[in-house]
Amino acid sequence: MVFGAGLSVVGACHGQDKLQGVKNTQVSHPDKRNQVSPAPHEPVIVENYSALPDAGINMKIGDIVSPYRVFSMFVLPGETTELEVIYPQPNTQYALFADNQSVAHAEKGTWNWTAPQNPGEKRLEVRDDKGNVEMVINAFIMTPADEVEGGRLKYYHIGPYPKESEIKNKDMYIEPEGFIEVNEDNMELNLSPHFKLKEFTSKQGTRFPKFVYLRSPLMLKLEMLRRELNLNDIPVDNMVVMSGYRTPQYNRAIGNVKFSRHVYGDAADIFVDNDGNYRMDDLNGDGNHTIKDADVMAKMISELNKRSVYKGLIGGLGVYGPKSHRGAFIHIDTRGVKARWRKP
Repeated sequence: MVFGAGLSVVGACHGQDKLQGVKNTQVSHPDKRNQVSPAPHEPVIVENYSALPDAGINMKIGDIVSPYRVFSMFVLPGETTELEVIYPQPNTQYALFADNQSVAHAEKGTWNWTAPQNPGEKRLEVRDDKGNVEMVINAFIMTPADEVEGGRLKYYHIGPYPKESEIKNKDMYIEPEGFIEVNEDNMELNLSPHFKLKEFTSKQGTRFPKFVYLRSPLMLKLEMLRRELNLNDIPVDNMVVMSGYRTPQYNRAIGNVKFSRHVYGDAADIFVDNDGNYRMDDLNGDGNHTIKDADVMAKMISELNKRSVYKGLIGGLGVYGPKSHRGAFIHIDTRGVKARWRKP
């Protein structure tokens, strides 16, 4: 998969899972005629195929690749994005629909989709030649940032971003070109299989509409972490996004650092909360709720960092212990370089 500036990122490419450290060994038998062939395994029956998080294809959306049945993209009005089917199923043709209207192919399995001129949402569907929906892409057409006046967008207080003269690494701290409007009609839309738009809005107490800025790699990283935990026998039914996007105004109001990744749309503070008490669960099974539970999540990130397929999602990892007003949690982002900190 291609991600950003030539970095590789892998979601769930089908057929690529391998057993590690297992050798194929031939064993001699005195009399092969007496061997009984094992019975074939029973077929796996999926009753609700559409509920699976992975699609039967991977989809290149601009400069990222998503393996998920539902994903998202964030574009400006009139912006054209290339969409391409990666790892198609054999002997299968695909078509792209935008709000049930067919989109013309640029070439086989590839489309150039142009966003409408007005901010809002469009539902894109990739369908196979039998009409089955392989993937849904929720496209959010952003309100351009140049419509912010006096630090506000439709009365929503965003505040000023750091001046360019204050920024040392300009490639890492890019001011948003637009903002996604969040309202009662779209806040339940999925950004990925397990995360919705409403989970990432800034917590400043205002009415709708609200505005957020997000980057798609964050969704990939959250989904990969969630899967990694489950694969390591740490069940995750509910991963809470305690803090997603923060406006510069809100970020300053809570006393956070000026260059927080939260204001640049690629950070989330998260914890596992399967029992619904809005506190980190006892992930290490010691009967207590401590920073060690956050360490369990951090360990999964560290394991993912060792894999070459994860390069495009490398970023910050902060581990936080519990306080009187909240439980333990971890911070993750996709800034492109490793950063580590721990606050008991």
